[in-house]
Amino acid sequence: MSAVKKYKNMATVTLEYNPRNSTASKILDVIMAMDNVFKVKTPVKTSSYLTRKAIEDVEKGNIITCGSYEDYLKQTAEYA
Repeated sequence: MSAVKKYKNMATVTLEYNPRNSTASKILDVIMAMDNVFKVKTPVKTSSYLTRKAIEDVEKGNIITCGSYEDYLKQTAEYA
């Protein structure tokens, strides 16, 4: 007999985190490892989701505009 009870009504929790934050990533890894306690669903990224994220990036100014490849190299040098 399984130690984990099967409940009909489960709460759904959505987590949003910065994947670059090592603490948040480790906590999420622990949650995902507890598959006998939590059921993990990975959302499907639909085109509407990707479109919404692109619009958010534009609104936040997280895009660059380059006139040439050399211009691109200059603007992205700090990320290399």
